[in-house]
Amino acid sequence: MTNDYMRILHITAGSDAGGISRYLYDLCSAMQSAGHQVAIAGQPGPWHNMFRAAPWPWIEAPIKGGPLGLLKASRILRQHLEQNPVDLIHTHYRKATLVARRLQKNINVPILYTLHLSHIPLGGPWRWLTDFGDHTHAAASEARDWLIEDARIPTQRISLIPHGVHTERFPVPTAAERQAARATFSLTEDNLVALYLGRLEDPKNESWLVDLAAMSKDSLPGLRVLMAGDGPNEISIRQQLDRQGLEDRVWMLGHREPLPLLQAADAMLLPSQREGFSYACAEAMCAGVPVLRTRTSGTKELIVEGTTGRSVPIDRQAFLNTAVEFLSDKSALQRMGIAAATRIRRDFTFNRQLTETIAMYTRLTVPGRGRPA
Repeated sequence: MTNDYMRILHITAGSDAGGISRYLYDLCSAMQSAGHQVAIAGQPGPWHNMFRAAPWPWIEAPIKGGPLGLLKASRILRQHLEQNPVDLIHTHYRKATLVARRLQKNINVPILYTLHLSHIPLGGPWRWLTDFGDHTHAAASEARDWLIEDARIPTQRISLIPHGVHTERFPVPTAAERQAARATFSLTEDNLVALYLGRLEDPKNESWLVDLAAMSKDSLPGLRVLMAGDGPNEISIRQQLDRQGLEDRVWMLGHREPLPLLQAADAMLLPSQREGFSYACAEAMCAGVPVLRTRTSGTKELIVEGTTGRSVPIDRQAFLNTAVEFLSDKSALQRMGIAAATRIRRDFTFNRQLTETIAMYTRLTVPGRGRPA
């Protein structure tokens, strides 16, 4: 351990399924390996087993609670910090920043807030409950612009650092690997495979994929929509499939490891109403899978229109019409997939994200504060 190591406390909602947990786990693993000290505070969630085995502490605190829960979380973390001082508090949830402000009354350290999902409510009571920290990290240019234009955060208090992909985990498959992956799911080369990876919950609009399967029976007879994920909307999606007799065109796979699915897919579809950077999109592109997504935060970061994928307004009919057009040209999908993989490997690597994040941490912390003599 060198004298220039940093000690970071992350405060999040919980170890929930999704991109925030992925971001935290990968970042903390890399920081710990580089000799820094990290800890995470929040409530246990569906992905807590991943964090339970990690070599850093998880401090259980009711960050999702109401005022009494937040006061309790503040007490728990204040006691922790008395024995384990830090150089910076990194928050990932609006309530987490409110807790961090209470802690800041006793410890003079900066608060960094990562905006994982932009275009969040700011009016009414949210005006008083929203705190973007002393500095705000945005993972996409659209999110940065929203912070400036809507949240009125000064430009100098924002750092734009896109998320990155461990590219070695998502290689472009060889022809043999693609054939083997498709065989695993009983798919043939005649099938056109559209993939959805993500939670089955609002605001993902995953039911639009069922609508796509229904409307394209004649135009895309070989289409198979693979839906990998779980969530509160799973029952209603299954009921919709049963009512419309679409079980042969839309396959509900539950939570799965993404790589075999990406190796089998021709394209990925993401019709979200609200979305951040989207690890799922970046990982699909890394594996050579082009993406069609609605124009949410992160879209401009990843999609070069017609080159690495396509984007559409957040409109059901526009999405369905564009999806049919997008999926109808397999040679264009293959060409976009190659360009997508090149773009991720050039501009969106995890090593780049880590380097820029450590540089941001360094700028925000005062040299020597809280470090051993």
